[in-house]
Amino acid sequence: MDKTQKRWSFIVNIIYFLIFAAAFYLFMKYAFWMFFPFIAAFIIAALLQKPLRLLTKSKKAPKGIISAVLSLLVFTLLFGLIALGGARIFSAIKDLITYFTDRCNNLVEFFDVLKNGYLELEIAGRLPAEINDAVTGGIDSLSSYFMSGDIVNTLTTNLSKLISPLGSVITTVPTILAALLVSIVSTCFMTASFSDIKTFILMQIPGENKQKAVRAKKILVSSVGKMLKAYAIIILITTFELSIGLYILKLMGVNDGSHIIVVSLLIALIDIVPVLGTGTVVIPWSIYSFVTGNIGMGIGLLVIYAVISVIRQIIEPKLVAGQVGISPVITIISMYVGIKLFGAIGIFILPFFVIIIKLLNDEGIIHLFNSNPDDVNKSSVVPHTEQEENKE
Repeated sequence: MDKTQKRWSFIVNIIYFLIFAAAFYLFMKYAFWMFFPFIAAFIIAALLQKPLRLLTKSKKAPKGIISAVLSLLVFTLLFGLIALGGARIFSAIKDLITYFTDRCNNLVEFFDVLKNGYLELEIAGRLPAEINDAVTGGIDSLSSYFMSGDIVNTLTTNLSKLISPLGSVITTVPTILAALLVSIVSTCFMTASFSDIKTFILMQIPGENKQKAVRAKKILVSSVGKMLKAYAIIILITTFELSIGLYILKLMGVNDGSHIIVVSLLIALIDIVPVLGTGTVVIPWSIYSFVTGNIGMGIGLLVIYAVISVIRQIIEPKLVAGQVGISPVITIISMYVGIKLFGAIGIFILPFFVIIIKLLNDEGIIHLFNSNPDDVNKSSVVPHTEQEENKE
């Protein structure tokens, strides 16, 4: 293939990608929530195919009834988990608000400890008096701001902005219930007739691309399934480590917090994001403990963080080995662009979409960019070889 053909091929690939990206954007922006009940039903139906085949092996069991029972069982389980988790999270947030409310009277003491702690540092004695005055003046300003009515007004304004959309949410409850009912009914029918749906979709794909579509589906299901399973295991391990550590600190009398399992699970979920990690919560928590005089809690949190980091470095390469991944920089970009384009859901959707694109490109199903380092090495070696031949 000459250079002109390569360039045209590259341009055609870019045009195809731009068309697909535009279609993806329009669908996610304007049609995703309309079709979400059916998307969820299709995913659940696909996951239920293996247990359905096992239960209908004898040919005597009615497929339609078993499909309906399995679908209703899955939704019942999901509703139970959401209700239980929501109740625990609501209780944890309520206790967290009470925790900070009880300590509002100690904010002056907190800022005094912070200011005195800074002045006792060795570096403070070496800095000019003007800089020390600026730092202590800033701490005093923060203390005055938090203890004045300004913070109350700010919180009231922000809370009113947060609560105001609740009215619109309440008015959409009938719509949500209707979507839920449609999703349950669709799951029952799709589970029973999933093979027919799959056959229909394959019939719409041209013959030369049918094998690519089947291969892409197998690769995506296998790779994404393994990746989700690996990170689910990491979340459970991190939650277990945090829970054990916080319970030990509670037994030692330095941790007076409650809802340890809920807090541990939330921190473990944050830990999955490569940009954030456990330290995003644990390190500031430890600093706060040191500043407020709870030295045991501060040291304990740092020990927990160190243990989690070491174990994570050991188990993650083994669990996620061979799975597709994107660099933290690309993750940040995709999360930011996702939020800007699609709102809160974009923080999950766009990075997942980027992972799929990279996976399909690595497997050679699509060709958008070079992902094999050997190609780069070969291209850097060839000119050098040609130069040597010319010299000879």
